[in-house]
Amino acid sequence: MKINKTEIKYFVITIFFVTLALAFDDKMQEFVLSNWLTNFLVILIFVTIAVLVHYIGHRLMARRYKVEVEHSIWQMSHFYFTNFFSTRLKKSVPIGIILSIFISLGSFGQMFFIAIESFNFKENKRRRVGFRYANLTEYEVALISAAGPLANLFFALLIKLVNLPYLNNLIFINLYYSIFHMIPFSELDGSKALFSSPLIYVFSLSLILISLLLLYFYSLTITVILSLLIAIIFTTTFFIVVYGDSS
Repeated sequence: MKINKTEIKYFVITIFFVTLALAFDDKMQEFVLSNWLTNFLVILIFVTIAVLVHYIGHRLMARRYKVEVEHSIWQMSHFYFTNFFSTRLKKSVPIGIILSIFISLGSFGQMFFIAIESFNFKENKRRRVGFRYANLTEYEVALISAAGPLANLFFALLIKLVNLPYLNNLIFINLYYSIFHMIPFSELDGSKALFSSPLIYVFSLSLILISLLLLYFYSLTITVILSLLIAIIFTTTFFIVVYGDSS
């Protein structure tokens, strides 16, 4: 499946607003336009890489299960607060972009929100010949949803292996991009993974969060080993607590 014009538009929008959120504050004591633009361009390149890695992760996993995915912007068309208040909006609102701008401006760049994109499934039952079910199972939906954030994680660890100081921002942009998309909101990856397979969600989120924390203090090898071990322990504990009584 080729990338269509709408997807290209959404890629450009995603990359621009994520870059703006991360480059809003260039950490300089004084604002110098040339320095800010230089920083913006560097962040733009790193964000473009992170967004493409994320998309490729979804796409490769989707192809494994004979479906396609289409890049889109995280939008909200239905507002739900409680059982007593729920309304459908006349037009979909790009909630990710709104949150990103609001948080960046409200904190003067000290905080950021970069969960702007989402994706849609493009299923073709005729392509799933040989699979037990014609439609995607919840397990498959969870794997495809988690594949994007996990691709960012694995890419970050790969860059860490190269160990070039000027690529440190690329590492952490990928890690933060991964974490933000695991938030279980609306149409984000985290929501699709959590409600399709809580076990896959817990394992993936644990692995990403622990890797981010440990990379600050330990070598790559120790980080990978400890992250996998702790994520397995968390997931096993979650399974026992949630599903133990029902088995």
